[in-house]
Amino acid sequence: MKVIYLIITCIFLQACSTVASVNRPAHYYQENTSNDSGNGLVESAIFGNDDKKIIELLNYRVKLPEKNRIAILKLSTDNYWRFYSNDFTQLNDSLVDSFITKLRSSERVYDASFLPAMLVSEKRSVPVLREAAARYQADLLLAYRSSCQSYNKYKFIDPNESKSYCSVESVLLDVRSGIVVKSVVSVESFTSKEVAGDINFSETIKKAELEAIAKALGNVATEVVNYMDGVPRI
Repeated sequence: MKVIYLIITCIFLQACSTVASVNRPAHYYQENTSNDSGNGLVESAIFGNDDKKIIELLNYRVKLPEKNRIAILKLSTDNYWRFYSNDFTQLNDSLVDSFITKLRSSERVYDASFLPAMLVSEKRSVPVLREAAARYQADLLLAYRSSCQSYNKYKFIDPNESKSYCSVESVLLDVRSGIVVKSVVSVESFTSKEVAGDINFSETIKKAELEAIAKALGNVATEVVNYMDGVPRI
């Protein structure tokens, strides 16, 4: 097995930003708003001229059980060279473990785990995802996608240095109502510099991207935990 320190990446985090949706003020809701939504508020992707359904969605106040399960769904297909080497496998596993551990740190969460792939069809509309999460007996669905971009112009200054940014976009869906209760976008930018012992610069960049994705997912988990700690109870 390769010794991990032989391919250590030098990463200097330069800037990061996390923007999350703001919880709706309690006084916004109408006094006669009811949470008895039958089969759920979101029954189709398009409401047309159904103003009543729109009003119900806007005025519905989400309440959750004392303890909840969060089903996690990754929408992006990047694999970050997972099977390129054991080092990347370890980094991926560490990234996932840290993300789940932080979500489970909330007193309102008894489980956070990935939604089984066999439950998710290619059609990923809100009703389809709600049904899949419900079959998993999840109270919430956390769907996210990640992406990374590199700036090649920095290689003209130093052929062994690259500046990149990675972002994670996420939404937290209440399975009972189909309402998105939280959205978070977190961006981590960084520079990576090839050092002696790196196999190639592409691997250097990929390891740096994994580190940035891990930080962005950690920011998402923090926002979700903060929301869970304050959401009204059923």
